[in-house]
Amino acid sequence: MDATPEDTAYVTPEEAARSLREIRASQARVVRARPWFPNWYTTGVALVVTGVQFFTEPGTSGAVAVAGLTTLVLVLLGLVAAMVFGNRQRPHRSLVTVKALFVFLVWVWTSVGVCLVAAVALAGAGVPYARTYAGLAMTVLMASTGPVLGRWITRRMAAKIEAG
Repeated sequence: MDATPEDTAYVTPEEAARSLREIRASQARVVRARPWFPNWYTTGVALVVTGVQFFTEPGTSGAVAVAGLTTLVLVLLGLVAAMVFGNRQRPHRSLVTVKALFVFLVWVWTSVGVCLVAAVALAGAGVPYARTYAGLAMTVLMASTGPVLGRWITRRMAAKIEAG
């Protein structure tokens, strides 16, 4: 059952290059099919943060705070479990560039910064539940800009695959 070079089909370098381009194009299509991170996850985490803000506002009873925070911990665990154990294809970490990761982290920290600035400004204006409103602003920002960022990172990953 040993095959000799004479028994195998000859593939020209041009055919091999074409096949490799087709394989990379197929891989890139699969990667482009889903954003690098699901927007439901980041929006869900932002909503959990908003919930924490709500249940820790001054004047909230201890029983309500404990029940609400316990529920939020369970929701967060559910989000993490869905993300980790979900049937998602995960591109290899070598496809995530430093630039893409930096932009993602800037996006997260900008969202948190918006929340902080809004909370301080609203609290300074005497608005009740200022932190909760600020958390909602962060959630809206993340939910509305997350899909654009996710697709941008995904396009960069697909381009890296196609480039070889």
